[in-house]
Amino acid sequence: MAKEHDITFLKDITVKVTGEVGRTKKLFIEIITLKEGDILKLDKSTEDYVELYVKDQLFAVGELIVANDKYGIRVVDLA
Repeated sequence: MAKEHDITFLKDITVKVTGEVGRTKKLFIEIITLKEGDILKLDKSTEDYVELYVKDQLFAVGELIVANDKYGIRVVDLA
């Protein structure tokens, strides 16, 4: 039988979590000439899973959702 560990001491630790919607490659000149209203095409569609990273390590994948007029990620699988 597995022994449960008390991890309550971790409850106040802050960890950086990043959700990656997609990526693109651009020339430097294209980046510095961007202006308000320009659109960058990403390598994923809106139906693709979003990757969640904890401290730059893949942690989970999820679906992009809108809840209360804010974007969120519903976790569907842990890495």
